[in-house]
Amino acid sequence: MASTESSNPSDPVHVQPSHSVLNSSNDSVTSSPPNSYFLSSSENLGNILVTQPLLGMKNYQSWSRVMILALTAKKKIGFVNGKITKPDLDSPLCEDWESCNTMVLSWMINSMHVDVSSSIMYCETAREMWIKLQNVFSQGNGPKIYNLQREISYITQNQMTVTEYYTKFKRLWDQLLNYEPLPQ
Repeated sequence: MASTESSNPSDPVHVQPSHSVLNSSNDSVTSSPPNSYFLSSSENLGNILVTQPLLGMKNYQSWSRVMILALTAKKKIGFVNGKITKPDLDSPLCEDWESCNTMVLSWMINSMHVDVSSSIMYCETAREMWIKLQNVFSQGNGPKIYNLQREISYITQNQMTVTEYYTKFKRLWDQLLNYEPLPQ
């Protein structure tokens, strides 16, 4: 949508659309940063980015992980993590920001159960919605962490193949790390 160049080339918000250029001296391909406000013709308000809808605390962790992956692939993760902020109202990019923010809000709402989306539907920004979801559904992780630790400590191979055993262990371990990141 926006094709305005930034005076600051490191600014991820105000860049021109991505173009690949073939460098004739060494035949390498270089590319400029992508435009965070670009929406392809296949992207619309009815798109559903994740296959499993957010049901609540029950699947929030896995849903948020998949949503982050989907938004990152679409180069829209900055709208939920706060890296792409709303430009001033008099900025020529304000309308493009509004379009993209609305699109991300719609994608998020479309990937939630109606009981979940009805409580946060009136958020103005994708960032605001993301924070509200985190505040509501990532609370009370203590019992979940305890149950995961307990399940990991009692896991045995029994009749499982090595692959099945490893897969189960890895799934539990990854879930635990998602709740309880390793200390820095």
